[in-house]
Amino acid sequence: MPTNKSFKIALAISLIIHTTVLLRLPLINFFSTRRVEDKTELTYIKEQGILPSLKVYDEVFPEEPTSQPSSKTLAPPPYVESEKIFEPFKNIPINKPEFIKSEIIAVKKKITFPSVNDEKINNPVYLNYYQTIRERIKRAAYKNYTSLVNGEVYMSFIILSSGQLQNVRINEEKSTAYGYLKEIARKSIYDASPFPGFPEDLDYPELSFNVIISFEVE
Repeated sequence: MPTNKSFKIALAISLIIHTTVLLRLPLINFFSTRRVEDKTELTYIKEQGILPSLKVYDEVFPEEPTSQPSSKTLAPPPYVESEKIFEPFKNIPINKPEFIKSEIIAVKKKITFPSVNDEKINNPVYLNYYQTIRERIKRAAYKNYTSLVNGEVYMSFIILSSGQLQNVRINEEKSTAYGYLKEIARKSIYDASPFPGFPEDLDYPELSFNVIISFEVE
């Protein structure tokens, strides 16, 4: 009997101990978790303030309009095909400008030096020099002859040995030209001077020359 009683007492104590241990395990976890949570609450970090929203930044720093928009933001130009632009005018006939035929007929001006009947000098040196004088006068006459008038002007003049021109005269009796051509003939002789000096074989202080300047429109 004493043995059974001792056994029962020992068994009861063991049950009590195990029950107590089993019952305390949740309490231990609970209290440990509680301590962690309490510790977390004690290490609270002070907030630095609420950051302003983007709207606040927009109000403080408003965007400035750019003077020249970038090429990416530009709207594409209204390019259209050329056919579409002129499509309403396709059926409209286009009148090409007509070229008016000119009634002015090209004319050819001709200046010649007919031979003078009273020329009886056969000296070749003189004749060569005389030809040079006439060519210089002809070139000047072509520049001055701008009117469509026909006629002949009989001119006489003197050239010194140095080539200087003197005593230019118009023979009115032998001339058939109008006053315009007479002035052209006179001006052409003056424009052609001074003339080249005399060759060595023409040992004269001065020489007189007669020329007929013929103005003709062909």
